[in-house]
Amino acid sequence: MTNDYLFESFSEPERIWDIEGHPEYFFGADKKLYRVTKQGHLKENKLQIIGYTKGYILKSKFFSLIKLRPMLKKHAEVIIPF
Repeated sequence: MTNDYLFESFSEPERIWDIEGHPEYFFGADKKLYRVTKQGHLKENKLQIIGYTKGYILKSKFFSLIKLRPMLKKHAEVIIPF
């Protein structure tokens, strides 16, 4: 019996939306929020509900979906010329 599921390749989600003021956080094409750690690993941030308000926690601060929406900017690909 082999453990092929252990060797499945993890593909990095396509970066669609960046969050202004928080360059290490982004929304992927799968509509999930990710954070890039200092080691370069990806961590998924889960949607939080505080009281009756949905939102995410960025750098220990809660941002509701209403406050987070204006902070979203479309991700621009950077082309390195060499």
